[in-house]
Amino acid sequence: MVRAARPEPVVRIAVIEIAPFGGLLHYAVQLGDALAERGDDVDLVIPAENELSGRDGAARRLAVLPPWLTQPRGDEGRLAILRRRAGALLWRLATWRQIIRTVRRGRYDAVILNGSIDLSLTAVAALALIRLARGARVTHVCHNVRPFNRWAGSELFATSRSLVALLRRVYPRFALVFVHGPRSRAEFEQLWPGARLVEIPHGDESVFADAAPPPAGEPRVLFFGDWRRVKGLPVLMQAFDLLLARRPDARLTIAGSPSPEEGGDKAVLAWADGRDAVEVIARYVPLEDVPGLFGRARVVATPYLVGFQSGVVHLAMTMGRAVVATDVGDLPEAVEDGVTGVIVPPGDPQALAAALDELLGDPGRACALGDAGRARMLGASSWSAVAERVDKALAGHDAEL
Repeated sequence: MVRAARPEPVVRIAVIEIAPFGGLLHYAVQLGDALAERGDDVDLVIPAENELSGRDGAARRLAVLPPWLTQPRGDEGRLAILRRRAGALLWRLATWRQIIRTVRRGRYDAVILNGSIDLSLTAVAALALIRLARGARVTHVCHNVRPFNRWAGSELFATSRSLVALLRRVYPRFALVFVHGPRSRAEFEQLWPGARLVEIPHGDESVFADAAPPPAGEPRVLFFGDWRRVKGLPVLMQAFDLLLARRPDARLTIAGSPSPEEGGDKAVLAWADGRDAVEVIARYVPLEDVPGLFGRARVVATPYLVGFQSGVVHLAMTMGRAVVATDVGDLPEAVEDGVTGVIVPPGDPQALAAALDELLGDPGRACALGDAGRARMLGASSWSAVAERVDKALAGHDAEL
């Protein structure tokens, strides 16, 4: 019996993402388009007025979810934070109501829920979606196996017992849960037993540009993304001070949205103030500005204290930039030490400074690592590779993966 080159396409798929901007939106749109390019009938259920509005693709855009209200700023006071939290609660309630309504009307064969369910409200909403989906196989792309602590304090992971109990109920009820590598899978199986897991690549970030920027002309390091506690910005700050003592011409750009709830944004701004070598862009960086930002950097640093996979790592490699990443989660699956980047221990400013110093001082090696990383992103981690695995899993061939 001759085996088909690919499983029969699922007739109807909904890919759902509630974020109107940022990495999760980019992920969902690229995944939906890649599945549609393989022949699936795909609806992208995304917010109105989203960052990718006006960009056509193979998947049908259903921009029916409520738009986000505001983005956090680096100078927010306690009252402004409380107001934003209240607005976010109402927004999430309205969003999930619309998601359930859309899924019930769409009569899909499969639903792919992207993004995070790491709040009690979203965990309950996901459980409701599974129960009310009218026969659709509801699946989930789990980017973070353990929910991170979003509030002030020293804990990196959420400690809410009610949230843990909810997640232990909801994860086994998904038809499939997609994770991004073997370490994520092992930790997931330990924390949330009973779920049916499938490993898939993360995907590239070619949504930002078709080609990589030319090599950087200066020894600049880039930190890109939200200023979350888990991202290790204080470690990078210590490392950069060590780096400046060795390499006074080094430069650093910190670009991304502050996280006022976690309380570390003011420390970052205070540290950067008065250091001429440090540039701070304390806001969300629009899509069209990202290639130029990465083009100025010779090295991208992801000094994460914990993590599972990183869109920033995949973006840097797609842009042909050398990456210095920490040995957490499945980051070493993407950043192969000495081949596509450099891996250092988490929480070690001396090791981070040494790795940055080496690559800043050797532009040729930085370019070689960046080129190898880009080749990997457009090959084994491409969206066509992701879509093929997802299709096989949805068709019941996940045992092969």
